[in-house]
Amino acid sequence: MRMTKYGIVSSLAGLLIASVVGCQGRSSIPADAQLENSGTGKVSYTASGAGDVYVLDATSNTKVFQGHVNNGDQIVVQPDQDRIVVGGNNADHNPSLNPNHRYEIFFKGS
Repeated sequence: MRMTKYGIVSSLAGLLIASVVGCQGRSSIPADAQLENSGTGKVSYTASGAGDVYVLDATSNTKVFQGHVNNGDQIVVQPDQDRIVVGGNNADHNPSLNPNHRYEIFFKGS
């Protein structure tokens, strides 16, 4: 009996995690955020004002980064080095970047 309850709880937890991860794609980026640049390999954008920037792995439909930027900050996505640089500083991102994927940078001014 306990194994059955444990199995059900584990299955529900797995579904919850899958649904949260599934929501981290394009639908988690504001509809009014503008696509500023996209491509494979190194992709960059220089912020035209203060606001929020979003990086989407378009191949897997996964948001890998979200953060605030100031006017003039440069965002550089370097999949071959598994690195995102914002305003000259390495930015934490998740999951790891894949050099074979296409990335999109979105910007929403504040």
